[in-house]
Amino acid sequence: MTAKFLTTAEQLLRSRDFTSALSVLETANKSLLSRTDYGLFCILLTETKANLGDYGEHMIDEAVEIFRFSSQTEVFARAKFVKGWICSLNGRHWEAKQALLEAYANYLRCDKKYDAAKVLNRLAYGAHLTGNIQSALENLEVGLRIYEELGDKLNSIKLAHNIARVQLYAGRISEALATYFSHNIEGLKSEEKLILNYHYNSAIPYALQGNIKEARRRIAKCKPYLDTYKREKAIYFENLGLINILDGKYTAAEKALKEGLELSLAIAPESALISQNKRLFGDLYIATEKYDLAEKFATEALEVAEKIGERVEIAACQRIFARVALHRGKDAEAREWYDKAIDLFNLIGTRYELAVCRYLAAVSGLYSESERTAMLYMAREYFEAEKVTPYIEKVMTELNRKPSSVVVDKSSDGCPTIITVNREMRRLLDLAEHVAPSEMTVLLTGDTGTGKDLLARYIHYCSGRAGEFVGVNAAAIPNPMIEAELFGHTKGAFTSADSERAGLFEQAEGGTFYLNEIADATPEFQAKLLEVLETREVRRLGSNQSRKVNFRLIAATNHDLKARMRDGYFRVDLYHRLNEIPLTLPPLSERREDIVPLVEYFLKEVGF
Repeated sequence: MTAKFLTTAEQLLRSRDFTSALSVLETANKSLLSRTDYGLFCILLTETKANLGDYGEHMIDEAVEIFRFSSQTEVFARAKFVKGWICSLNGRHWEAKQALLEAYANYLRCDKKYDAAKVLNRLAYGAHLTGNIQSALENLEVGLRIYEELGDKLNSIKLAHNIARVQLYAGRISEALATYFSHNIEGLKSEEKLILNYHYNSAIPYALQGNIKEARRRIAKCKPYLDTYKREKAIYFENLGLINILDGKYTAAEKALKEGLELSLAIAPESALISQNKRLFGDLYIATEKYDLAEKFATEALEVAEKIGERVEIAACQRIFARVALHRGKDAEAREWYDKAIDLFNLIGTRYELAVCRYLAAVSGLYSESERTAMLYMAREYFEAEKVTPYIEKVMTELNRKPSSVVVDKSSDGCPTIITVNREMRRLLDLAEHVAPSEMTVLLTGDTGTGKDLLARYIHYCSGRAGEFVGVNAAAIPNPMIEAELFGHTKGAFTSADSERAGLFEQAEGGTFYLNEIADATPEFQAKLLEVLETREVRRLGSNQSRKVNFRLIAATNHDLKARMRDGYFRVDLYHRLNEIPLTLPPLSERREDIVPLVEYFLKEVGF
């Protein structure tokens, strides 16, 4: 029979009276507890303290060992869940993931769907912080379906709000707002923690869009609940600091961030609370031109972010280092930092941060006019789609500062014909036209038949490059022929080499090298391509002499390259190189208005 004080503590914990639960647990006589009751005591104590902002692991490992080989599968699952939760809060996400997956499997084994959904929520938290956005959303959506099937309205709202947070993290601001609107907190007056989270999180999308007044109205509603929840109070001050930075209220921002940092250090000195807060200090001191302080806080934030694998904060720190280096006149170093930050934001898929980084890089003076224009157009594309008003104005000012150098005579016979009246396709063509003159690599994605080859030729035409358009199917070159095809060969380099021959890279000199089906490239092909992109040199087979090459690379695929990377089939470093300008073509099923003009065009082509 379970000790009475444990039953009392459990009831208090479930009713969210954490202070009373802790008092019961700490004052009770534990000396006469059975082994299993002691294990339950360890779980309850750790869980209660965590809810009060104490993320120490206390005796949870003892609980795990007590129930590991017992018949109490559900209690073991709970112990692993609490272990994973604590590890996650302390930034040990890999360890957390292993514990949580074990908890999930054991909850399913005893058909505890409600608890399994809780585990999915916690797994999503770790995936979210480490930049695995799709994984976070998938876990949350499965958990949400479970709660909805169980008729659990409260937890359905909680998970929906977490989905909104991940959507915001990914820069999908409009989606995040829609999710908050469709899962409001009306009628939940007793759920203080949920209300607190809702108000300070839903304030941020408004702030990013420039609606500071609404952001302040929402975050002000947090004040009655702050003193009860330490972690939430720390996040409140962090979010208030961000709103003040966006509003240009730097003194108020510094005050809020200091309060948040003090609370965060007391809770978990090596967690996302610290890395995010200190990185915001870096942004603040950049804005106030205190570059030494900006570098100091960004360095400290980076140290924590790298330790816990928080990739968005790593990229955000790199962006700060770029601005510090630029201020100090270290242009090459600044450009290197900007390139790293853009690559990482792009890889993770955090579109707001990526657009901001592209804008800052574009106005830095470190890039050519064509690269500058390309980055500004891509940034504008995102800011307009998500109604980020402050940056729309900034980008338009920059684009109007100099007339675009892109002038395309589409009446010329050489211009590829692209038939479309679809708004999305016309927008895509406009973007392609403006980024074409840059040296940046383009990655075209979309279903088979969406027109990737045609768009690649259009970009080449708009680029004004004098060299040839050399198209290659990456999957069609057999491994033994890769070097000879790409690099060329000298006479006698191998048995059938009876004359000297330039490779495909050299044939694209001064023009465009188009690689179709890049996702199907062999590991050897990927390695050779990466080497050329990094060195911009080739050496023919049989020769000791390297030759400089100058071509613009466009790659295309109908596969998900991120999935290929996760499965180990595609190189992460090569993806970084290819994905500088990502363009995704919509399928015809999403632009049905193009069907009639396409039919008319093809009928005329065959003589009707």
